[in-house]
Amino acid sequence: MMLKLMMPGGGLETIHQGSNLLELSHKYAANYASPIAEGIFNGKEVDLQAPVMTDGKVEFVELNGSLGMRVFVRTLLFLCIVAFNKMRPDVKLEVRNSLGSALYLVVHSEKPVLEADLERIAALMHKYIVDKEVVHYQKIKREEARACSVTDGNLKDREGLLDMFPERQIFTANELLGYKEYFFGALLPTVEFLAKFELIKFEAGFVINYPATGHYDILPSWNCNRRINEIYNEAESWSAMINCNTVAKLNKVIKNGQVNKIIQVSEALQEKKIAQIADKITANIERVKMVLIAGPSSSGKTSFAQRLSIQLGVNGIKPIPLSMDNYYRNRVDTPRKPDGSYDFECVEAIDIPLFNEHLQHLMNGEFVKLPKYNFRSGVREYRGEELQLVENGVLVIEGIHGLNEALTASIPAENKMKIFISALTPLSLDDYNRIHTTDVRLLRRMVRDSQFRSHDAGMTLKLWDSVREGEEKYIFPFQEDADIFFNTSLIYEIAVLKKYAVPLLQKIKPAEAEFTKADYLLRLLNLCETIEDESAIPNNSIMKEFLGGSIFKDAL
Repeated sequence: MMLKLMMPGGGLETIHQGSNLLELSHKYAANYASPIAEGIFNGKEVDLQAPVMTDGKVEFVELNGSLGMRVFVRTLLFLCIVAFNKMRPDVKLEVRNSLGSALYLVVHSEKPVLEADLERIAALMHKYIVDKEVVHYQKIKREEARACSVTDGNLKDREGLLDMFPERQIFTANELLGYKEYFFGALLPTVEFLAKFELIKFEAGFVINYPATGHYDILPSWNCNRRINEIYNEAESWSAMINCNTVAKLNKVIKNGQVNKIIQVSEALQEKKIAQIADKITANIERVKMVLIAGPSSSGKTSFAQRLSIQLGVNGIKPIPLSMDNYYRNRVDTPRKPDGSYDFECVEAIDIPLFNEHLQHLMNGEFVKLPKYNFRSGVREYRGEELQLVENGVLVIEGIHGLNEALTASIPAENKMKIFISALTPLSLDDYNRIHTTDVRLLRRMVRDSQFRSHDAGMTLKLWDSVREGEEKYIFPFQEDADIFFNTSLIYEIAVLKKYAVPLLQKIKPAEAEFTKADYLLRLLNLCETIEDESAIPNNSIMKEFLGGSIFKDAL
């Protein structure tokens, strides 16, 4: 039977039913600036080697895009796993988290992995790349899928995931040099495009440094983000300690009716850490007069700032909120992007001279007439509100540029406490398939946008790339300058977000540009059980900032 495929550019191709997109990708490769990584068939991501069974619309994803780089990283990880299996079969690898353009893997072995071992393994990987070894795509049954595993722990988590699929589900696996493994997403058909990488010994294992999105053939130098990795490791160790560090384990907790305990323990841990931060500020209150809080989108900055203020109040400190948003320049004076649109996310969008002038007056104990930015008219207004930094008081300032020294250059460093917060999830699918922190933050934002901003999921997804671009440019470069790091991730949150996010995502139709990302998120959420009863979530929880019902609703 012949199938008709609508190709990029509007052309029509016919193929035999059961054929794949690989050969067609070679035909269309010249139309792309970088190699084709995967296909998009009727809006869904597909492996180039996956059999096509119906008529449909085809698009291709190139390596230099964000989706293509995920395919690159998955394939590079598989190559690394295979090389370890060949040279150090005693080693069990566990993927932890990303650190910039690098992936951190923990090594489990009685015999340590030395730098010399990494050099030999990297050399073997490069040999496979030069030889253009093929990654074979296969469809397998449930029993074979259970066997696609190295470690006993990974097998248990894999089995837990398989239980979330329909009984007659056919699974996919990839095979490289006789080694078979399952990945949550497509892989490249060969390893020939993976030449730009390096293995660097780091902490309890090593990192795989790889190209940044947009440049698959350029390897940047890796900046060792040790401090942010400490937060990841702490979250991973804690979640493992309570036996809830994978989706399968969380699903088991929910099925057994024990999720309320996990919620209570998770919330108690966050409250304890916020109190510890308040204690640190209190111990230095003679010099610290300003707390600056920054973090990426949907990290929970507003709720964190409110909870920190309460804990400061417990210690007898008077927290004084100061909104950075009220210091936006008048819209006509806002810098513009190359396309002519306003760049509200750059630090120059803030009236830095006025902000610093007011900070200096406040530090001197003087009254300041506060501006109020009118987001409708795009003009700063004055409505008679005044502010003074009282004795035993501390300014609490929250905003995306909080860690950028240019914003508060007039204030000595010893008078400032900088806090970086983000939702760094320790939850993973199994040893080799992690849940991206950015995906969890996207789900948070999607639910919040629907609850409070009258935005549907399509609008949230449409704006997400621009949001991420701003984070990479204006937030993450300054995170290592923070005095304190705080992780707002809650181990149970993906299961409670599912109830809200799934109906929103299901409204996005295949013809819409955002469907591809929506389908990916739905597949991820379908692996999770749902927390239907939210009664155990306290009304001061960071989750309530996104779900609704927060005690801090007036500040949200």
